[in-house]
Amino acid sequence: MPIHSRYTLGLLACSLISTQALAVDVNAGDYTALPAGTNVAAWYQQYSRSDRFNADGAADSRHDTGLKSNISIVRLIHFMEVAGITVDPQILLPFGHVYDARIAGNALGSASGRGDPIIGATFWLVNQPSAGVSGRYVGITPLLTLPWGQYDRHDALNIGENRYKGDLQLGWVEPLWGRLSMELYGDVVVYGHNTEAGAGSQTLKQDPTYQLQSNLRYDFNPAQRIALGFSSTMGGKQHLDGDYLGQKTEVQQVRFEAQQMVGRSVQLSAQLTQDLHVVGGFQEDLGINLRALLLF
Repeated sequence: MPIHSRYTLGLLACSLISTQALAVDVNAGDYTALPAGTNVAAWYQQYSRSDRFNADGAADSRHDTGLKSNISIVRLIHFMEVAGITVDPQILLPFGHVYDARIAGNALGSASGRGDPIIGATFWLVNQPSAGVSGRYVGITPLLTLPWGQYDRHDALNIGENRYKGDLQLGWVEPLWGRLSMELYGDVVVYGHNTEAGAGSQTLKQDPTYQLQSNLRYDFNPAQRIALGFSSTMGGKQHLDGDYLGQKTEVQQVRFEAQQMVGRSVQLSAQLTQDLHVVGGFQEDLGINLRALLLF
């Protein structure tokens, strides 16, 4: 396909942007198995700003190009024991605003409202909380995204994706030495078809996405920790009625996070993110992720 055609399709791909394009990203300590009977309610506030777009096979677009998002997520988790294994059924409810979207002066408008909810649960295959400062854990998490978010086939931007998604995530937390520990996560995401894409009657198909996430974590004490993270995502090519759109999920990102317990039941978290390399999408130059977590 000629580069010019790839770029044109890249513009069309932007009309298919949603707030949940990748796997479920993790915070430090997410794979700590809490005692059965514990409940967690978390509020996430996520802001990101991008000023560059890359259509695969074409030069970056930087002039009069950008995308901003302000997304909130409510996450409810319950820890329980099933056949001797700790399990945490959960639901994530996103909503928010995506705005100021444009590529080379082509305005794409904005979108707001509720996103697609996600349901799932982690099953801990290894649960050793007394190992080192972090504990030793291995868990597997199947997640299902439901196409219940707001979607209008006539709109350039949408919060919902109008398709099912399945994410299988594997997490491993391992103490290293002293107060240092390592967290490794792997995801495979498969996508259902959106049959109301493009002009509203076309079919969007997407190849599976593969993601690796890691954290090098330092616990100052049981109430304070920091983590330096890295994420690499690949795959996810999008096709509209068989034509490659020039958009996929090739992203490399660095992260820094700090967490603080307030009393015995509240944890506050702040994370900064920046994309180092993107092919086939918007490149984030700043991401701010805030989280307030309540244990009860």
